[in-house]
Amino acid sequence: MMNLKLGILLLLLSSCSLVEKKIESPDEILSRVSHQKIFYATYEEVWKAAHASIKYTIASENQDFGVIETDFVKAIDGWLPPFMSKPENPGSRYKLVLNFARGNTNGKESVRVTIDKRIEVFRSVISDVDTVGSDGLEEKLLFYRMEREIVISQVLKRSATASQ
Repeated sequence: MMNLKLGILLLLLSSCSLVEKKIESPDEILSRVSHQKIFYATYEEVWKAAHASIKYTIASENQDFGVIETDFVKAIDGWLPPFMSKPENPGSRYKLVLNFARGNTNGKESVRVTIDKRIEVFRSVISDVDTVGSDGLEEKLLFYRMEREIVISQVLKRSATASQ
């Protein structure tokens, strides 16, 4: 009986060492868990990049509080991933809410942007509105566009200072 307990204990201890854990950076954890991204640029550059990337009508914005909110967009008029020909819920609408937070990461100025895509689905005329979670694809596209805008802006700045 004692040898069986010792054998099980050794098996458990050795099996824990067989599983290797990959250490993730904070940026990887943020992007995996939520629709957030940290940009290493000035607040003004990130704000301008967001405006250049958003293709919808902006309902409200406040740069001091770091919020941009779009009007509601009908699903049939909104963005679709390349592999879809029509939206899953044609009777739905959504809006995007972008939140900006200034920060300092490793001595560099940084801005954390959070995109919340609020989807409302109308099942029938008399039923309440259901909310549905986003698949995150449009948010990733917006982050990509913003990153490209920031890179282009920074290269143009360096080019202008180098030519003087």
